[in-house]
Amino acid sequence: MQENNTNRDFELFALIAEGDESAFEQLYNLYLPELYPVIFNIVKSELLVKDIIQELFLYLWMDREKLNGVDQPRNWIFKIAYNRSYSWLKKQIIRERAAQQMSTQEAENATEEAVHFSEASRLVLAAINELPPKSQQIYRLSREAGLKPAVIADQLGMDVQAVKNSLYRSGKALKAALASKGIIVPIALLLTRL
Repeated sequence: MQENNTNRDFELFALIAEGDESAFEQLYNLYLPELYPVIFNIVKSELLVKDIIQELFLYLWMDREKLNGVDQPRNWIFKIAYNRSYSWLKKQIIRERAAQQMSTQEAENATEEAVHFSEASRLVLAAINELPPKSQQIYRLSREAGLKPAVIADQLGMDVQAVKNSLYRSGKALKAALASKGIIVPIALLLTRL
């Protein structure tokens, strides 16, 4: 019986090598029920099994001219199935390791950034507290409360230009204070809301 199957496979391979699509379909239908569980046991995914089988038979069809040189058709088909399945597993393991390393690195970076941001925020608040009381008040109304210079001027009974000048001087003072601590901040950032 095994010899009959081997002869049948040789005949199908010879016909496929000549471009016979019905022989190709027959070979596909013969091997699909055997390949499916073997590949599934390796990759554990029905969708992936279908992809690997499709890839295997596409490869077989694209290289059909070489089929006459195959000594053991059944073994050849299963060898390709195993190779494709294990190749996918290796790639998947590499992808998972890379994703794990990236997520670990991202978590470390996020923690480091949070620490730096927290430290920078603390230094900014300390620098604001070093400003003269009136400048602190104007700066906080502008940056923390989000008030416009005209509104601040009305609230404090000041000239609008005096409020703008105070904000500019406060920004420069904060920039200098932070620079002395090793933090370089464009003045534009200090003149926006915190």
